[in-house]
Amino acid sequence: MREPYNDVTDTTESNAALANKTRLLALDQGLRTEADRLLSASGLGEIVLGERYETVGSYVMRTMTWRDLDFERAEEEPDWERHWALGTRLARLSWVWKLHCTDAYRQPGGMDQGLYWGLRLCDPAGGSVWKVDLWTARAEEFAKGSPNRARWAGLLTEEMRFHILAIKESICHRPEYRREMLSVHVYEAVLDDGVRTTADFMRWWQRREGSTGATQPKVIVTRPGVEVTRDKGSNASEAT
Repeated sequence: MREPYNDVTDTTESNAALANKTRLLALDQGLRTEADRLLSASGLGEIVLGERYETVGSYVMRTMTWRDLDFERAEEEPDWERHWALGTRLARLSWVWKLHCTDAYRQPGGMDQGLYWGLRLCDPAGGSVWKVDLWTARAEEFAKGSPNRARWAGLLTEEMRFHILAIKESICHRPEYRREMLSVHVYEAVLDDGVRTTADFMRWWQRREGSTGATQPKVIVTRPGVEVTRDKGSNASEAT
């Protein structure tokens, strides 16, 4: 028979785990609600809808832990002039204070393919900054870059979302995160390899790094002030 204090300890730990799960699922819901308000109030939602972009990533997966939205638009032949004209419309939005443009097709030895706009925006009256990634590419290029997205979406139960949210939240301030360590690795570890804790994820990551020697994409560093640049370098967006 168990000692009484063990039952108390188990109950306390169970209650703490349940509280953390509730908190993280509420965090995701709150961020998605905030994103809906942002898209409506800023005018960005009307533009991306009219330009036939589709929402992808953590908003759709319901695994949001920070203010970051991803959109994709598939075109048979991505058009640079149309892409650049879109940037002019985005720059006119009063909420947008930074734009970063990439033509990844011109990137020497690049890992990505497509045309990219990266935005930073917030309510001019004050509020939190959001990061928004807009990618245009051919459908087959998106499929090649995110081959597991649909399969992973089918595996996402509430329990799996909780494990992904917990790991993402705990690693998001690590120096390697958004450099060589990306959200897609969390999905892969949890949904394909059964990882459930941050400690297990870090061991999984170290084994993966040791076997792949993954290349590190460049991170775009933001600062106040509106900037528009046409960059042939790599981008910092994530598919999920």
